[in-house]
Amino acid sequence: MEFKVPIRNLFCMLSYVNDMPELVDSVNDVDDDIITYDFIVNQFIQEVTHLSRRGLLRGYVARQEATNRLGGRLLINESLPYLVGKKPVVVCEKDEYSLDIPFNQILKATIQSICQNRFVKTETRKRAFHFLDPLLEVEDHILSKRSFSSIAFQRHTVHYKRMIHLARMLFELQLLSHKHGGWSLFSAQLDEKSLNGIFEKFLFHFYRIEQKDYRVSSEIMKWSLEGNAALLPQMKTDVSLTHLDGEHKIIMDAKFYKNALQENYGKLSMHSGNMYQLFTYLMHQKPGLQLRGILVYPENGVEVSERYKWDERISMEMYTVDLNGDWKEIYGRLKDILNL
Repeated sequence: MEFKVPIRNLFCMLSYVNDMPELVDSVNDVDDDIITYDFIVNQFIQEVTHLSRRGLLRGYVARQEATNRLGGRLLINESLPYLVGKKPVVVCEKDEYSLDIPFNQILKATIQSICQNRFVKTETRKRAFHFLDPLLEVEDHILSKRSFSSIAFQRHTVHYKRMIHLARMLFELQLLSHKHGGWSLFSAQLDEKSLNGIFEKFLFHFYRIEQKDYRVSSEIMKWSLEGNAALLPQMKTDVSLTHLDGEHKIIMDAKFYKNALQENYGKLSMHSGNMYQLFTYLMHQKPGLQLRGILVYPENGVEVSERYKWDERISMEMYTVDLNGDWKEIYGRLKDILNL
């Protein structure tokens, strides 16, 4: 099933996923219609402009060279073919102070992607193209998820953080556009799996950042069963919120379907598999805890807010969130769900 989500809301969700909630604050006063893919590209270009004025990072990069003059580190294995062939050549490795470091490789690859992206305005692409000249000594690099996960920020590189996260956001949005094709400057059409993965991570980081009463984690639980455990499915929560008082806990799961309710012979009901799964999670918690199990679905024309009690200690709840709506309403809805 496909879901249509405004670029603005994807931008906000990915800002939390990438641990940059301040990016959401930077667009709070901007008209919703202006928050497009092109807008995010311009945010990225502004960061590149700032970095260029400050001066691009350089670092020591190891370079290998076949030479007849010793220098740097001698690489024996690489030199053996020359020595066996009785050639007066060895392979040495030298450290070169260069712009060709991972930070700038991501920078250059993102600019190249912008210049080739038909969804970006011609004027914007021209602005981006001007930043390629100072990066000529940086090797071309094909972006992947590993490109970003391998980046670690230190005191002297932290000013690159905003640019890297914006580059990652543009990369993830472009991945989704290539995968699904239902894409425009203003909205993206995503399937359940893609959107569920984004929203699950968003919920985790949203509640980690936006509240201080609960510790947020994703936990793996063991089955309270005797027998061959190797054949049992894994029990892993999307979001577990454990109150600092040690007495209250919330288990939250994000689920995505075209409709939050299923229909059987004209009767609407909740998706049974989701309820069984969540109930199993609740039954495997420590005794004595006040427990809330919460299922969160996308809203598709019908708003749902339901709460059921198992006993005085345990409740199960179901809520919908309109991902096609105003971001402030989404924010408020998620805060309300936690505090109900």
